[in-house]
Amino acid sequence: MFPAPTRDAPAVPGVPWIATWSRERKSTSLLESRPPGGLRYFNEGPDDRDNLGALWARKSQRIGQGDPELAGIHPRRQRRAMEELLCQVCGLAADVSDLGVLWMEPITPGDALSAFSTHPPVCVPCAVESRGWCPRIRRTGAHIFRVANPWASGVFGTFYYPRLDGTLVVEEPMEKRYDDGEIRWVLAQQMVMRLDGLTMVDLDDEYARYLATNPNSRAASIRSAAGPGRCPRQTSQASLERRARAAGRGQLASDTHAAP
Repeated sequence: MFPAPTRDAPAVPGVPWIATWSRERKSTSLLESRPPGGLRYFNEGPDDRDNLGALWARKSQRIGQGDPELAGIHPRRQRRAMEELLCQVCGLAADVSDLGVLWMEPITPGDALSAFSTHPPVCVPCAVESRGWCPRIRRTGAHIFRVANPWASGVFGTFYYPRLDGTLVVEEPMEKRYDDGEIRWVLAQQMVMRLDGLTMVDLDDEYARYLATNPNSRAASIRSAAGPGRCPRQTSQASLERRARAAGRGQLASDTHAAP
């Protein structure tokens, strides 16, 4: 029987909260076809589906155990970050202002900013820090914007094709909207958010606003760090060195699927 997931643990310094760890194991062994059509776990529980009915991949919760795998995204933590608008880096609440929730999307040269994303939001300190350590963002830059109305539009995951005998054939990973009937054959790995009401912002201005509205403990933590980009929630010199070794030139939420 698939083990019950443990409580979501806090982020480990230097490793994004939604990243996977080598001792976190996935399981599809209890996956089966459900008449008249669709996937299910034969011992399915209430947490296996989101509020819109999509079935989610199971993966154990072992934050901090083994080695960080920055090329992997933990399905449950990514889903929770989207549903509860948590920062993908530290796992605490994302930053919210009158303009909406703060988002940070690495720029893809030649492509415009999409209204769909599998990247969860961020808080201001983690966004500032990521600008300094993420190789992709250092190379291409990032879109920094507020979202007035983010809402779940679909999922990205593994598509399963059912044979006549009921066995399942694994197809290519794909995105399906919640209103697409074929979503019942997708084992979700990441939630896709529709980002309505975008307002582009300047990260330096956002950081100044953060300092002005957090004048005590967190602002003091930033000022006491060895540079303005250090996140008071996570950063130490040791954690930065650990991140660099573990990432192997990794990046913020490095393998999140770029939704169209």
